[in-house]
Amino acid sequence: MKKIAVFVCVLALTVAVTSSKPKSVSRTVVYASTVECKNCQKKVLENISFEKGVRDVSVDLPNHSVKIVFDEAKTDTVTLAKAIRRLGYEAKVVQFE
Repeated sequence: MKKIAVFVCVLALTVAVTSSKPKSVSRTVVYASTVECKNCQKKVLENISFEKGVRDVSVDLPNHSVKIVFDEAKTDTVTLAKAIRRLGYEAKVVQFE
């Protein structure tokens, strides 16, 4: 009987912890950037894709912009802009949805 009571308590605690996690919300941000060539594009795609919370990244060379879809519970626009700047490019928010 004691084992069943312990099991029920552990199960209830597990449910409480997993249900209190923040909901995953996808947001999209577009940065004006100084990406100019295919090498710049490749560098951004390969590195920003691995930032925590990033779901999709694309680079528009003619418009010099970087579009990122990310999980708002895991990262934010400031952190993503810093990641782009670490690669040597400017990053100014022009659109945020």
